[in-house]
Amino acid sequence: MQQNFQKAKELIDRSYNILLTMHERMDGDDGGALLAITHHLKSTGKQAVCAIKKGVPPSLSFLPGSKHVREDIGEEEFDLLVAFGCSDKNRIGNEKITGLDIAAINIDHHPDNTNFGDVNLVDAGKSSVAELVYDFFKFCKWQINKDVATCLLTGIITDTGSFMHSNTKTSTLQAAADLMRQGALANKIIKHTYHSKSPNILKAWGKAMENSYYDAKHKVIFSIMTEDDLKETGKLPQAAFDGFAVTLNSVPEAKFAMFLRQEGNIVKGSLRSESYKNVDVSKIAKLFGGGGHKQAAGFSIPGRLTRDKNGKWKIE
Repeated sequence: MQQNFQKAKELIDRSYNILLTMHERMDGDDGGALLAITHHLKSTGKQAVCAIKKGVPPSLSFLPGSKHVREDIGEEEFDLLVAFGCSDKNRIGNEKITGLDIAAINIDHHPDNTNFGDVNLVDAGKSSVAELVYDFFKFCKWQINKDVATCLLTGIITDTGSFMHSNTKTSTLQAAADLMRQGALANKIIKHTYHSKSPNILKAWGKAMENSYYDAKHKVIFSIMTEDDLKETGKLPQAAFDGFAVTLNSVPEAKFAMFLRQEGNIVKGSLRSESYKNVDVSKIAKLFGGGGHKQAAGFSIPGRLTRDKNGKWKIE
């Protein structure tokens, strides 16, 4: 990794117009890492453009620099692409970006990453992309100011479930402590990311809880949100159900949790487990063309959630 850090630093040093992107819809980890590096690039006088399909959810609008994130690129010319949290290049979801013929740095911590970059900073042993980027900052001896620290700590907190998940290691806590010393406020981050749900979102969670089922035979808990269910709750932000699968997974008898919801003609699935439950949910996600980690994975497939005459759910 030290060699790859050096290669990535050299690529950044000799580039000027840099495009930073990630998968569709910003999350706290990849988005926080992206904004942290953006702050550094701009502090050194480089041109840095952040483009993310579907943009920034309201819960992350507090992040320094988030207001400059756009959803697409224009006719600008770039000499370097930096992608965060994408297991393969197509996860970016923007053909303009994936079609660029420029050098690319791939930063990720998913075990199924395809190493599509010219330089790949990929470490499945890290709690988060943000922790990996923190290591990169330390390697490069780049300054970590309050804005950078806030972005990186947000990534660590959201991907470890506020340090409750099994991916929290000694190095994770040491990084978090250092970021707090640099001015990041953990309580502020937790308030914005976990404790800022509107009445509509709480209503939606209530409906999702009402629609939850426990299969005692297979020891799985799952919840379904159909299009009709979502219409009942009114307009919701993209990130309305972030964390819901984690809440389902808190049922001690369940080996894993699955949350399925309809988004247009796409069914999105989120799966969660814990290391002591001995279930690799990434293998389940791969059956549906998705992927992720052993304890946190997801997928998206075309189809509609329907229920047959026997009351069993299926995707058509």
